[in-house]
Amino acid sequence: MTNSLSLSVAKARLSEVVRAARTLGQETIITVDGEPAVRVVPIIDGPHPMTEAEAASVRVLLAALRRMERPSGEFDAVALVGEGRR
Repeated sequence: MTNSLSLSVAKARLSEVVRAARTLGQETIITVDGEPAVRVVPIIDGPHPMTEAEAASVRVLLAALRRMERPSGEFDAVALVGEGRR
């Protein structure tokens, strides 16, 4: 979940905003004059769980790959690259 705070509120609660990003992975959007200006996000080291949007993209890609036509028989990848095909 993403929080949204005005700049004045974010200044008063900066420690809380940073701790929420670091410990909970929570994003915060800071607004200036009611418009989004910056986003405070956690720095992620190493692998992290996929978001639902990322997982959905992978499912769509895999489904498209399953529907692709495949040539029958064997092929020579080196020869195809030599012909300029990939």
